[in-house]
Amino acid sequence: MATSKRTRIFMGFLAGLFLLTSSALTIGIILQAAQGDGQPDDAQPQSQAKPPEDALQGTKLSGFTPIKSVPKLKAQDLKPGDGAAVKPGATVTVDYTGAVAATGVIFQSSKDTGQPVSFSLKEVIAGWSQGIPGMKEGGVRRLLIPAGLAYGENPPPGSGIPANADLVFDVTLRSIDKPAR
Repeated sequence: MATSKRTRIFMGFLAGLFLLTSSALTIGIILQAAQGDGQPDDAQPQSQAKPPEDALQGTKLSGFTPIKSVPKLKAQDLKPGDGAAVKPGATVTVDYTGAVAATGVIFQSSKDTGQPVSFSLKEVIAGWSQGIPGMKEGGVRRLLIPAGLAYGENPPPGSGIPANADLVFDVTLRSIDKPAR
């Protein structure tokens, strides 16, 4: 069955129209993705969500006088614990508050979420890996950490920590987690 010239022209026209509209749609999607993150204008990214009114983030660390420089790691027990002592590489559950040592301004606190945090000392900055062992359950320890044992030149994006900042953390040790067997 032979197709007429008119039918072939019509089919060619439809194919060209399909190609043109799908290309335009694809370009529009790419441009939209390049201009924004796909969220509506009134949506706030989670990293910029407002903390609760009683949040510690952005306030000064209580009982701490800002210092210009932290030459070496210093661990000071503010309240000695009476439980088991942390061993290097252990997994711990803690409440913590972190601040920039030069200003005393808090950049993050687990107390703002109302939940303690659990992690392995193998997965954190060197200042924690070296400063937490020996701490006893129930204790509160202040860690003064030089930038080289913290984040150095590469702090986490959006953290509020300047590059090469010395840090201070107040850590309350809730528990030493038992390894899975």
